[in-house]
Amino acid sequence: MKYKFLLIIAILFIYASSCDDDDSLDLFDHVKQAEMDNDSLVKYMQSHFLDANDILQEITNNETPVYSQVSIKEISLEIVDGTEIDFKLYYILTEEGINESPTQVDLANVSYKGEYLGYSTDTEQLELTEFDHNNFGFWADLNGGVIKGWTYGVPFFKSGNYVQLPDETFEYSEMGKGIIFMPSGLGYANNTKSDGVHITIPGNSPLIFYIELNRIFRKDHDEDTILSMFENIDGDDDFRNDDTDEDGSPNFLDNDDDGDGTLTKDENPDPNGDGNPEDALDTDGDTIPDYLDPDNS
Repeated sequence: MKYKFLLIIAILFIYASSCDDDDSLDLFDHVKQAEMDNDSLVKYMQSHFLDANDILQEITNNETPVYSQVSIKEISLEIVDGTEIDFKLYYILTEEGINESPTQVDLANVSYKGEYLGYSTDTEQLELTEFDHNNFGFWADLNGGVIKGWTYGVPFFKSGNYVQLPDETFEYSEMGKGIIFMPSGLGYANNTKSDGVHITIPGNSPLIFYIELNRIFRKDHDEDTILSMFENIDGDDDFRNDDTDEDGSPNFLDNDDDGDGTLTKDENPDPNGDGNPEDALDTDGDTIPDYLDPDNS
């Protein structure tokens, strides 16, 4: 029977939540599920296209499958017991957007529609079922406040213009738009989501989101005057493995990055006040700025 579920409040679904402890989670085959999810997503994308309104429709007349148009982001994440899972996230940008993109540690104001992919016994096909939407936009914390598919997917979009109207309301224009396709491991994994009465997202459901990125806000999580986006020292795809003083707290969450007892903000990391430490003070001229150099405090 095809699923029919109620629409519920946006934040309940987008914000990541944990389920009750369950020993069965450790026994679940996340690797196999990632492979199955990818097969389902690819099959769906191969049989659907984007219509004139950039909405997914079933191919009936040799239309171009969306699968030939998407970009792929490969993501490796440690799930349980040190097991690293390789995921593929697919995305397509239907409108470019005109401003900047967020990083994984910024806030993003997003309008969206969320759907899960499941097999219908009625049609014997993969079908999407809507579980949530937000037409007005809400502020999503891409650093741990949302599912991983958003953390990695939303930064591919560019924000638009914020326009204040004469009646003191506002609107967005020329924002980046598109679709993110993600396996369940980047969504809610094998956790079933419920509104307390009905199942809203079955466990192991791949998800797709229609995305509009309205605005972004650059965060300084540890209030050290350096924007968090600039504390990914090695420039890779992981902000949490940059821990200069190896105290277990990544630099973007550590107000004393070099562990010398002097707060980062007191080591003149940003003389021109733009949040970028490229002009940080380097007292001994060893190319290591003072805020990352325990020899200078």
